[in-house]
Parts: sequence; structure tokens; C-alpha cells
Amino acid sequence: MMGELERMLSQRLGRRDFIRYASIVGGAGVLAACRRATQRPVGDGTTLTRPPVEQEPGALEVFDWTGYGDDVYGDAILWKGYKNRFPAEDIQYTVFKDDDSSYVKVAAGQRFDVAHPCGYRFQDWVNLEDAGAPVLQPWDTSLISNFPNLNPSLEQAGQFNGQQYFIVADWGFAAPMYLADKVEPREDSWSLLWDERYSGKISWWDSLNMLVVAGYYHGVPDPWAMTDAELEEMKNFLIDKKKVVRFFWTGTEIDQAFKTGDVYIAYAWPASWTVGTYYNKLNLVYMQPKEGRTSWYCGFALFNDTDNYYHAHEYANAWTSARSGQWLLANYGYGHTNTTVDLTKLDPGLVETFSLDDPTVLDEPRTHVERPIERRDVYNELWEEVKAA
Repeated sequence: MMGELERMLSQRLGRRDFIRYASIVGGAGVLAACRRATQRPVGDGTTLTRPPVEQEPGALEVFDWTGYGDDVYGDAILWKGYKNRFPAEDIQYTVFKDDDSSYVKVAAGQRFDVAHPCGYRFQDWVNLEDAGAPVLQPWDTSLISNFPNLNPSLEQAGQFNGQQYFIVADWGFAAPMYLADKVEPREDSWSLLWDERYSGKISWWDSLNMLVVAGYYHGVPDPWAMTDAELEEMKNFLIDKKKVVRFFWTGTEIDQAFKTGDVYIAYAWPASWTVGTYYNKLNLVYMQPKEGRTSWYCGFALFNDTDNYYHAHEYANAWTSARSGQWLLANYGYGHTNTTVDLTKLDPGLVETFSLDDPTVLDEPRTHVERPIERRDVYNELWEEVKAA
């Protein structure tokens, strides 16, 4: 990933000049702004006065993925910089189960200070309103000193109506993964997920994305926008192949299944490779299928009614630091948008497995970035039919 980021940045400033510029612009004035009351227009001719950070209530309410803040990692926690600045503060953490159910929770009225949805749902979150008022507000990137160091291409994906509604922070892959000492693929292909030679030793993710990867396997022109006929074909195909599946995973139970030998093959995220390789000492291969991996990116959203405006910016700033990026890569294998992460400090095997130094790693057709599915409800219904069959 660093190769790609460096290439994009060098087109603008050159890497050394970029880092110098970031350190000058990003660090100046941020703390001063947080420590005084500020005003901003709210669009109806009035202004909103914000108290300084010391007068905010704190106890930041964060809606985030499991493992991103609901755990104890000592000095390695992703928001360590925030905790260092506010040592007496305890974050109120709610687990973000998945993008669909978490979006529904907020659409139904639950509110936080900060949430961490993924890209294919960004527009839906921006569109949310509460009594005619938007649920989200844009970030003030001048208050995030790390922002100039972030991948400009991915940050652009978080912009709507010319404003930064999401601070894109992390990205990753989905691909077949297998135990090298138990499995011999006939080819590098998604077909490994329905290889009948390993019936009962395969796990699929409990997600409509299984329809998408089946679409790529079958050469569907756009698996994210399939026709009724294409969807019916993929549904029937998965129903026919379902007999090879031991179970559908939803979380970290897949890591334990690899460890015990209950599963040899699975649809997997990079975190399962890092857990299996570094902690469980397994010989795992994270495949680059000929049909292409899929990929995703996620970012932080700021709620419009937050009383912790500056605390929220400090949290996002800590999460997007190079230190946090280093930890995220080393422990989960997930990419990070901070371009100053030093890949030489990472295990070379990790860099090689996820081609982090390859500038083409996220390019089509090698990788397909997850995108909005207009008829997501139809995909969901058909996936439920697959599971029920």
C-alpha cells in the first residue's frame, strides 16, 4: 500500500516536501483552537458557540468495531494518543456489529459522538436526518493534525457536498484463506470455497457478499448490481454448493476453528491471517484469486448533536496517527491511510502477503473495492434463502 500512497503523493509535492508541509500546517494552532470557545455558522444566519475542550462533558461515546477500542492493549491501543492527552477520560464504547445492522440502529434514533461505518454505506449515513436536521456534520480537518498525512485518494471518498464527512482510516481485503499443510488448491480461485474435496472443512462468511464473490467467479459483468436472473443463478449455485460448508462465521469464531482443525478453508479477512500466523502458529496462505480479491475501507463520522466536538477530533487524530497505523498493520493486517507508516518495521511476511509495497495492489481487476448495492434488500433476501435451504 505504501508504494501506491507514495506514488499519489509524489505527484503533488514529493514525499519529503509533503511530510515537511504536513508537520508545519498540521501541528499549528490545533491545541489553541481546542482551548478557546469558537463560533461557526449553522446555515440559517445564526452561529453556534462551542465551548473549549476542557468544558466539554467528555466520556466520549464511540460506535466502533470489536477489537478497535473495546479491549485492553496497553501502549498499543489505537487511540493511545487520545488517552495520553485525557488520561482521566473513559470512552463509552458500543460494538459496531456490522454495517447494515449498525446503520439501522442509528437510523432508528440511537446517537453517539463518533461512529465508524464503511465506504459502501457512506452516502446512506450522510442522507440520515432527524426532525429535518442532518444526523452527521462534517469534520474540521484543521483540528486533525494527522490529516495532511492521510491518503488523499481515500480521503476524497469521504467527501460529500465538498465537505469531509468521513475521516477514512482503515482498509482491508476479503479472499479465500487456507491451511497450507492441509489443502492443495487446483488453482488460485474463489472456487476453493466450494471444493468438494474439503467438504465439511470449509467456512463461508454469513454475508450477502457470498453472492458477490460467486458473481466474480462466474464472470458476471457487475456483481454489485446483478440482474434478477443473475442473482437467481448465484443463489441456486450457492445453495448447491452449501453442502461443503461446516458453518457460516460472523466473527472471531473462524480463528478458533482454524486453530482446532475444524476448518481448513474460509472466506477471510486479513486479521484472521495475522491471528492464525502470529498467535496460533499456523501455516496459512491468504490467496490472490484469479478473479480478484474484494476490498473495503472505513472511516469516522461525527454526529451533529455531539457535545464532545473537540474530544471527537482528538480521538480521530489519535486513530489516524502513524503509530496507530503501525499497530493496525502489525496486529490485524489491515491497511491504514497514514502515509508515514514505516513498512520496514513490519514483518516482511506480512508485507508480502498483503502486497503492502505494491502500487497496484488495489487496482482493478486485481482487487474490487466494495461499493454500494442499490438493491441490497434483494441481495439480503436471497442470501437468507441460501442459508435456509
